[in-house]
Amino acid sequence: MRNRITLIPIAAFILAACGDKRPHTSDANAAEVSPVSSESASASAHTPAVTGPVSFEDANTAFKAKRYDEAARLFATYTTAQPDNVWGHYMLGLSAWKAGDRDRAVEAFRHALEQDSTHVKSHLNLTRVLLEQGKPQDALSSVETALRIDSASSEGFRLLGRVKSALGDTTGAIDAYHRSLVLDDHDVWSLNNLAVVYIDQGQFDQALGPLAHAIEIDSTVAAFQNNLGLALERTGHITQSADAYKAALGIDSTYQKAAGNLTRVEGVKQDPAIGPVDLADVARSFLQEIAGWRSPKTTP
Repeated sequence: MRNRITLIPIAAFILAACGDKRPHTSDANAAEVSPVSSESASASAHTPAVTGPVSFEDANTAFKAKRYDEAARLFATYTTAQPDNVWGHYMLGLSAWKAGDRDRAVEAFRHALEQDSTHVKSHLNLTRVLLEQGKPQDALSSVETALRIDSASSEGFRLLGRVKSALGDTTGAIDAYHRSLVLDDHDVWSLNNLAVVYIDQGQFDQALGPLAHAIEIDSTVAAFQNNLGLALERTGHITQSADAYKAALGIDSTYQKAAGNLTRVEGVKQDPAIGPVDLADVARSFLQEIAGWRSPKTTP
């Protein structure tokens, strides 16, 4: 495809694709974390009511109210009184992580796994914290253990993709995201993260399909819109890329990378020889591609 736009070093695009290191909308890896309220609800469902100085419900109430420091303190007291309760250690891990204490979170998740080595949620969230600590090799061991326990976990393969990317294994990351999407083709973070790998490799055409499908599913994530803008820009669809950057800023007006990207493309003329891309058609084609991966002959 012809492209007359001025080329900018790829690194500038990759930084924007990954987003600012903020946990609300810009940073894909932070934002992909499963909603904690659903996880805490699951914890409550599996844990009987406990009486004593601190009950599970007391600590869980603080957690659901996003008082994470208080929740960590209460769950620490609770686990001292109830050391055999895996969910207490798990929720202590989540609380400490949300409070910014990664070391304590790692310790709590490992205590949970001492109580139940098959506790997949602890393995997966331990993987996330280890990635944040810059320990991808340790994270690899954790996520591989989770997948041995539950080989049908789309979330597990998504995290494996993140770990492989952190280890510099692009082929392994792409394979992991493929496996995640074979299990759940609506896993929007696998779609986004696969696209980011393609963007990192300069394969901008390849990134369009997963991003178009992700935005069909959830158009309210600024990172998706920004990443789509990058893919559109680098394939010569300047006008559409500006629309995507504007959509990102409409979701998060503080998204500095999207603002910078929009400023850049507003000074670039659309090549009239490059017509608009039908994103709905691109998304449909990508879904057909996923269907092909499900075939025994073509499954990654």
